[in-house]
Amino acid sequence: MRSVASTLAAAHWGRYLVLMVPYSVFYFLVDTFVVQQAVSWFNVPVAYRDVLPVRATTYILSLVNTQLGQGGIALYLHRRHGLPFWEVTGTVIFISFVEVYQLAFYSCVGAAAGGELGGIARLWVYAALAAYLALHLWYFSRPRAGWLGRARLLTAFRRARPAHYLRLLLYKTPNLLAAVTTHWLALPLFGMRIPFAALLAGLPLVFFFAALPIAAAHLGPSQVAWVYFFRRYAPDAGLVAYSLAAHLAFMLANALRSKLLTF
Repeated sequence: MRSVASTLAAAHWGRYLVLMVPYSVFYFLVDTFVVQQAVSWFNVPVAYRDVLPVRATTYILSLVNTQLGQGGIALYLHRRHGLPFWEVTGTVIFISFVEVYQLAFYSCVGAAAGGELGGIARLWVYAALAAYLALHLWYFSRPRAGWLGRARLLTAFRRARPAHYLRLLLYKTPNLLAAVTTHWLALPLFGMRIPFAALLAGLPLVFFFAALPIAAAHLGPSQVAWVYFFRRYAPDAGLVAYSLAAHLAFMLANALRSKLLTF
């Protein structure tokens, strides 16, 4: 039976890094653009080049905990542009909110394409998310009294129109599609093959679990999710090995890029 160690030892690491390094750079550039757009919409106009180094640096914090990395972005913008901390924190939360729905949307598309909708991808989850989104958009579509209507943490949500949600989702889409494509091409280098539709359905959920506050350095829930969603296509040990390799490669690429941009 294949073990984690044997899977890693038999992998084609050179070809794997050829795939992962350009992907990590592409992901970073798109992700920085998303942050720059959201802050410019809801807080203060910022230049793309000004966001690049701080976004690179906060990736290091995100490797420890996703929420820590997001807090780093808010703190930098607060100090650099004099923005109210809770107001810019709300913008970062807005980006995360849209990301959750982006992951849900493409997971639903992938599940439908792969015949998994209603099976491993539960319909009631998507229905609940859609119902909340409708309520959310209705609530923030008009001024509200009370402390919720004045809370700086919710400034971005009060200023956002439906077009902002849609545009941000579209801006983040290339990163998700690039991730699915990269993993689809990289998995055979570790002796495994998973259909593209299955990855499109499952990877958004893997990314969601990896971002949970309980995930230290993106480890733990991510490996469990890889095994849970893809064990029908590959052995458990192989999936754990691949998820660890993907995390390590992305971490090293982010660390190197942060050093280069802040040098």
